[in-house]
This record gives sequence, C-alpha cells and structure tokens, in this order.
Amino acid sequence: MDNGKVLVSLVLENSPAARSGIKLGAEIVSWDGMTGAEAFERTSWSENGTATDEGKRFNQGRFMVRAPIGKEVQVEYRNWGSSETERTKLTAYDDQFETLKKTKNKLTPADLEASPIEGEMLDNGYGYVKIKHFLPKSNVASPEKKLADLLRMFKAKNAKGLIIDLRDNPGGEDQLAANLAGFFVNKEKIYEYVSYYNRYTGKFELNRNEVIKVKPSKPYYDGKVAILINSRTGSSGEGMPLVLKGMPNVKIVGFTSTAGSFGLVSSPIEIKMPEGYVIHFPDGRSLNQDKTVQGDADASGVGGAVPDIQIPLNEATFKESVMEGQDVELKYATGAMER
Repeated sequence: MDNGKVLVSLVLENSPAARSGIKLGAEIVSWDGMTGAEAFERTSWSENGTATDEGKRFNQGRFMVRAPIGKEVQVEYRNWGSSETERTKLTAYDDQFETLKKTKNKLTPADLEASPIEGEMLDNGYGYVKIKHFLPKSNVASPEKKLADLLRMFKAKNAKGLIIDLRDNPGGEDQLAANLAGFFVNKEKIYEYVSYYNRYTGKFELNRNEVIKVKPSKPYYDGKVAILINSRTGSSGEGMPLVLKGMPNVKIVGFTSTAGSFGLVSSPIEIKMPEGYVIHFPDGRSLNQDKTVQGDADASGVGGAVPDIQIPLNEATFKESVMEGQDVELKYATGAMER
C-alpha cells in the first residue's frame, strides 16, 4: 500500500484474477463496494499474531483478497501504466492456500539439513553472508566455523565491506546468535538479561543465572557491515541487529523493522477463551544492558530492530522489487557502505 494505493503483488497463473485481466502491479481502485484503501484497512485477520504495525500491514495485504468460497466481489482496477479503469467480478475459490504459502516463508527440511550459513564474494567487491536461521544441527559443520572461514576469505580478497542477510530468518537459539555476533565486537557486550513473570507476585523478576554475553571471536571483522532485515526477521533472528545496532561501522537496512517478537518462553501464560480457544503468551522478557525490555513491540505496534536506513516503499521500489525482480534491499545495503 503506497499513499492510499493498493497494488497487486501476486497473481497466480490461471486464477480468477489472472483470467479477468488483473495483472501484477495493478492498482485496486475499489473492492466489494469500498475503495481499495478501505478494504485494506478493514482487513485484520492472520494465521498468526503480529507484534508490529508493519507486520500487521503485511498480513493485511495477504488476507485482503481472501473470502468464503463462492463469494462474489466486484472489483475496479487499473493495470500498471494504464489510465483506464476496468471492472470485473471475481468469485472466491479453493486455492488450497497457495496464495498464503507463496507469501509466507517457511524453512524446508532441506534448509534444516544444510548449513544455516552461506556466503560468497559479490561481483561488486562486497562479501555476502546469508544466515537462514539460528537452529544448530549436529550433522552439519559448526555455524561459527562456517562464518569464521567466510570472514577469512573476505579479508584475503580485500572485500570492500560485508552484507549480512537476515531477511526471513525466524530465529532459533539466542546463544548461537550471540556467538556469531562475537566476530564483530572487540570487547564483551551484553546480548541479554532475562526476566520471567512470577505468578505469585504478579511481577517480572530478573533471573540472575540467565545472562547471555557476546564475546569477541577471531577473526575479528572491523570493516563496514550492512545487515538486511525485514518484518519476517523474528525472535533470535533479531538478536544480531539489536546487539550490533549503533556501532559506527554497522548499518541496519530494510523496508521495515524486524518482527518485534523477542520474548522468551519457559512456562507460557495461558488464557482460556470461549469455544475452547486458548491463547499462550511468552512469560519471559529479554532485557538490554540497561535492563530495559528490548526487541518486543509496544502497544502502539512499534518494536524490533529499526533500520538505520529505511527503504521507502513506493511505486518506484515496488516496480523494482516486485515487478522487475531486483533485490532493492541489497542495492541499498551496498549504497550505505559506499557513502
């Protein structure tokens, strides 16, 4: 959604929308008797909770076009580059959740069996590291060793800087995230203190035995670093950008902040709802070095690791990223290190 415009980012082949003439990048002028913006704003449901306003809006875009099977919707739209408004009627059909699957990243068994870290030298002279998750596996090489080897290679090849890609990283173990962050610090830092909710006192209390620290590791990388994030960078995936943010050689880059879901769970808080539904809340909070809650979004929907360089989501970047398939975030990350 850009300045009140709702642009189509996904059209499945042979779907009713594709057959009707709606194309990728089309502007939805009206939807089911409302303007496109009104239809977008009234959409609130998601298959999982969202902590930030940015995460909520991402899911509004995913669910705006879903409806009970058989429901008919009148649509007015303008295809990209056209000034003509066209009208059509769409009928909801059973797509076996394909539109949701294509807009929700999920680790595959192959992802979990392979090393969570991949890297290469880019043609532009920058090092690139993709960290898919922070879930250690006993049958693959140590993630710490993999990253150390890549950093040695980048130094040997005089890389101009390093891009760490944490987009869509769902998290895993905080200790592993702290260990990997250790290659980018030259003195010990607090990754997190932890406090848990005490059901007897009704207060959160610090667990002094649970402190995670970022300890310097070799090889130490002190070059320019750009960390790529998005609204699907969650849990301990948010740890590295949170702990490295503010360092003079590090820039956080993305369209949005991270997911803002940095809470911890030991014995979840349970609330029973009508009709047998049960809601579970994390009972732990991650605290920064000042023992203030970090990472989790607040009541206004603001939270997570916030980009130092926030890429504008407008028609130009929509066209580049969605329609032309360019990696806009990677381009901005490179630009950040060339300044």
